[in-house]
Amino acid sequence: MSERATILIVSSCWWAFPARLAMAFAELGYRVDAICPAHHPLLKTGSVHAVHRYGILRPLRALTGAIASSNPVLIVPCDDRAVMHLHWLHTALRSSAGPIPHLIERSLGSKDSFGIADRRSDLIRIARDEGIRCPQMLPVAKPEQLRSALEQVGLPAVMKVDGSWGGLGVSVVHSSAEAERVLAASSRRTDALQALKRWIVDRDPFSLLPFVTRARPVVNVQAFVAGRPANSAVACWNGEVLAAITAEVVQARDERGASTVVRIVDNREMAEASARLVRRLGLSGFCGFDFVLDDRAGAAHLVEMNARSTPISHLALGGDRNLVASMAARLGGQPVPAPARAIHDDLVAFFPQAWLLEPGSELLHLGHHDVPWAEAGLIRELIQAPWPERGRLARFLARLRLRAGRRSASADAAFHAASLAARPAGGRDGMAAHSVVGTGACTLERAGCRKHYANRGGARPI
Repeated sequence: MSERATILIVSSCWWAFPARLAMAFAELGYRVDAICPAHHPLLKTGSVHAVHRYGILRPLRALTGAIASSNPVLIVPCDDRAVMHLHWLHTALRSSAGPIPHLIERSLGSKDSFGIADRRSDLIRIARDEGIRCPQMLPVAKPEQLRSALEQVGLPAVMKVDGSWGGLGVSVVHSSAEAERVLAASSRRTDALQALKRWIVDRDPFSLLPFVTRARPVVNVQAFVAGRPANSAVACWNGEVLAAITAEVVQARDERGASTVVRIVDNREMAEASARLVRRLGLSGFCGFDFVLDDRAGAAHLVEMNARSTPISHLALGGDRNLVASMAARLGGQPVPAPARAIHDDLVAFFPQAWLLEPGSELLHLGHHDVPWAEAGLIRELIQAPWPERGRLARFLARLRLRAGRRSASADAAFHAASLAARPAGGRDGMAAHSVVGTGACTLERAGCRKHYANRGGARPI
């Protein structure tokens, strides 16, 4: 493109995939700007042109400044909090004559869908109206409402908090007493001690906002479906699907956590359900849908929607499964460009998540290990502990968990690095042939354990 158009990536969480989205758009010739908190992986990729600091107590002001400065053709939120802030900004500015409300609608879809995207139970109700198979979900605020809901959905049941993501705020309950305990804990307003803990220990300054606003979380009860998780990612425009990926989860961080390894599949039922909701809600941009494939017949049950990009959105698959290329074609009015390096494997292991969870897993070698080899600085960043886990208090608590026998995906980074270094040559994605270039040391920290890999004078294979 003669004059590069700008994509604005919005991320309030320290996740890896926003940096991969930035790389994907940059490879297609777009200028990519970002708004994110300090120490974000987006700061470690050369694909980002300008970075704007995501304000803590005034996120709408920060977003307004970033949008005005970047003048993007598309805003791409990468977590639910970023979506929520964009919805708030649209509400605050919708009576103005400025371009920002229109740009938010262009990027996310019809404004009528905003409230539905923020409320899980409303989304499920609309999906059921569309004839989509999904387990019943009911909002509950009081114990008597909870007991009534459990009579309808049965036990076990799944309890979910609106505004939560990444598996947080989700509990499977097996009795009424357990459900009441979860309701009491989940519906409680954030107090000062919780906010300070999340700010100081978890290094998440955005945790102050729920304490300041004194908002009470909305809790939902959903019927439990026994089966295996799956998801779809969609690029869409004004209610029309441009491209879609459907995948089954092969490995996840935990029972209800984010996926680390997926298998790309052609699941027509998931694709059709996603298309129906995209059309009904008039969605634009990127979004994702979570399903459970039941144990009886493998039927797809929709369980929730993510009104944002998801970790599989950047994957450069062939045909009508390349979301970024399809969106770029729609924005530029051009045919969908063929990816320079298409992914042909069905099995995809996310980096660094799969590696951190189980560094010795054969899954890392059986398919495509999605390492960003073109970005040495990004690799160095990702093989460290996520920024919120690098603080002294967080490492101290991680040590205590290890001593108590409770291990996490971020427990053994030194061994993870050694595992990747030891991969033999000739792998399907040529990992052993790649190297991280530069001098200095790459420090890996997990649970207070450090190991330095010196890189003296040139390239060092990972």
